[in-house]
Amino acid sequence: MPRGHAVYHFATKSDYQLVLADVSAQLRLKYVVYESRLQPDFRIYASPLDVPEFGVNKWPDYLGGVMFIVLPEDAPLHWEYWPNRQVPEKYGFFGQQGNDRSVMYQPSSYHKGEHGEGLLWGQFDTISKHPDSLTIFNAFKKSIRKRFERMGVCYVGPEATRMLDSGVRLTQDLRRPAEFDIGRV
Repeated sequence: MPRGHAVYHFATKSDYQLVLADVSAQLRLKYVVYESRLQPDFRIYASPLDVPEFGVNKWPDYLGGVMFIVLPEDAPLHWEYWPNRQVPEKYGFFGQQGNDRSVMYQPSSYHKGEHGEGLLWGQFDTISKHPDSLTIFNAFKKSIRKRFERMGVCYVGPEATRMLDSGVRLTQDLRRPAEFDIGRV
């Protein structure tokens, strides 16, 4: 992925409200939940904050949270079946490869379980060079850089910073030792 086309961050729902307000003032977008489907019956939202599982992670690593493909409101959704699947059902696939006007968005999310509790990182990224994709990506990047504090390779939202200061772990994976967590330098 080209440098500058990913923004890693820690944020809470209230941190995201500020960023999403900035972006929605500039762009009309739709947020499609990125998930395997048997049919192209996408879960599409005007705001990712409306998704019931937003901000909650079912696993102790960052991959257990909800993910979105973010597109212009008028962009069609490309769908295709996976070839050579070894299961009776044919699961469909849609991703950024067929939706080049899009950005991938994985919100930061909270997990509490046997490995402890903490805020797991999120990211905005794109592999596309389509002008719409870059416009969306840059709108999110600009808002995050303006509103969040930079800590190492990540940006940390105001409420997430307060969580860090109160002792909550900010990490990629709660199973890793705490010395790998994001913290103040």
